[in-house]
Amino acid sequence: MNMSTHERIQQRLETVLIALPPRKLEQVVDFAEYLNSREEWEATLELMNDPAMREDVEEGRAQAVHGEGRGWREVQASVRS
Repeated sequence: MNMSTHERIQQRLETVLIALPPRKLEQVVDFAEYLNSREEWEATLELMNDPAMREDVEEGRAQAVHGEGRGWREVQASVRS
């Protein structure tokens, strides 16, 4: 069976992680969380730099201030159907 790139990387990571003391393992986790959150923030910034998206967000905020829009339960129900 041919191992995927992802599986090979996971295997390498597991081999390294087993040998690390808890303090260094905690540092690895912190760095992985940083990488993950950085990617999420970059995606958010990219969306917010889109003029149409920014306009939609501002419109939604204005609607919320004026009590307009739909309640969460209503939106949730419409997504389920």
